[in-house]
Amino acid sequence: MIEESWDEPLASVSFAPFRRGQSPLAKIYPTPAQVEEDLRALQGLAQGVRTYTSREGLERVPEMASRLGLKVIQGAWLGSEVEEKGRVINRKEIDALIASANAYPNEVQRVIVGNEVLLRNDLKPAELIAYIREVKSKIKQPVSYADVWAFYLKYPEVAREVDYLTIHILPFWEDEPVTLEEAEDHVVKIVQRIRAAFPDKPILIGETGWPSLGRDRGPAHVNTVNAARFVRKMAALADQHGFDYNIVEAFDQPWKSALENTVGAAWGILDVERRAKFGMSGPVIEVPDWRLRAGIALLGGLVAGAVLGAGVSGFRRQLVLILAAQALSWLAVTACFHAQAVSFQWWQDIWAPFRGALAVLTAWLSLRRMALLLGSKREAVKPPRWGLETIAAINGFYALIWTALLVVDGRYRDIPVIDFGAAALGILLLLGLSWATAGIRGLSGAQSLTGAAVWGQDSGMPDRCRTRGGWILGIGLPLAVLAAPISEGLAIIGQDFVHDHPGLSEQVPLVLHAMVSNVEINGWAVMLAIMALPYLAARIEGRNR
Repeated sequence: MIEESWDEPLASVSFAPFRRGQSPLAKIYPTPAQVEEDLRALQGLAQGVRTYTSREGLERVPEMASRLGLKVIQGAWLGSEVEEKGRVINRKEIDALIASANAYPNEVQRVIVGNEVLLRNDLKPAELIAYIREVKSKIKQPVSYADVWAFYLKYPEVAREVDYLTIHILPFWEDEPVTLEEAEDHVVKIVQRIRAAFPDKPILIGETGWPSLGRDRGPAHVNTVNAARFVRKMAALADQHGFDYNIVEAFDQPWKSALENTVGAAWGILDVERRAKFGMSGPVIEVPDWRLRAGIALLGGLVAGAVLGAGVSGFRRQLVLILAAQALSWLAVTACFHAQAVSFQWWQDIWAPFRGALAVLTAWLSLRRMALLLGSKREAVKPPRWGLETIAAINGFYALIWTALLVVDGRYRDIPVIDFGAAALGILLLLGLSWATAGIRGLSGAQSLTGAAVWGQDSGMPDRCRTRGGWILGIGLPLAVLAAPISEGLAIIGQDFVHDHPGLSEQVPLVLHAMVSNVEINGWAVMLAIMALPYLAARIEGRNR
């Protein structure tokens, strides 16, 4: 049960009515009917909307909003003018914004000229100011510019030009992310800091919110419950302190996964199917279809346990296999559903079945090997069926690639604990069973932990742990254990971080804290260590021969 609640409409929400398959990057835009349908979906949920462009179908938002009783903060999207095409588009945006504001003076209450232009380094402050002055001279509504809060402190000349300051405060995306519990104080402190710097300027928190799906950042944990708690807290906080705010965003945006991976696509208070993720009061269910998942997992575990347990003698051994089957079945089913949930692009739709199938096959082959290890003495040493050592190698190389991507792009890349849950637990269970049955098979403790013993290569099959691929995994996976938390430390090092903490004496403790404060990345490091152990044991056992 969530303690926070808010029973009134939100002040404003970011409005980008893109559906699956639509994207401003691909220039595939919503139809007028879809735009109006999405505005209707927000009636009762929000008092108004913020747009980021006055073109591409959103020029009709003020007219539609006037019929639906919604207020509008209309925006103009400005980009780079290095090429002539950029200057032409910026001119169209400014003209459209001015026309919209003048045509709907009651519905368009405020306008925003540009969004995070300085952050992207698309325009110089002087170029941005020229556009701001032009819009101010041609409309009656208050004019602003929107950017991450720190950029107004960097460019106070821009602050002097606008009628009000539009600042983005996203605790999750800060170079030093904070926990959900710390987010309220974080928002208040930033607003106070901006007010102190510009005491004569009204402030709009133009973007604030929390993602419901994707990777954690430091201590900032991502899930639907936290997203609901943040939005409820923010609404109450704004009421308490008199903040003007806009929640990002109305709907999940699949196209943003191309820029920010899963977490970028999951900031909506409604999902891509226009279903509410949570209410503003009452309980929040993290996994709404948990009954379906549990049913499939239970059935899969029962079938696997029954098929493989038939050759295992003894109630205790059968119970061990049945429990292992249920655990691995749950992890495999979760991986399948998760792969589908984080598929936003066409290539992800193609990749998702592989991700799910790898988890299912890993679980099945692990259970089949467990059945042999739990069988009689004769069964325990008979030649195993092919497959598990190959799947383990695929998982190992896949994990190495993913970890390398985390090091290169750790800020946005998903942390794959769900994808590799079956692989890690499968190896952990096999290691335990191999150790327990070492005496029966005439193996030493170290020998029982090698891939040859764990995966069934102890009957004359070549020990692939000592092949070139096994050598790479034997070195690469232990290094990946170290690289995983390092990737989290590197992810917080940004322009603002270096500016606010210029000395190494300040930077190093913060980077080290980031490396240990993310439970998800630490879990991934543990999983890598488990996957590395059979290869390490093979190398150690080989040296002792």
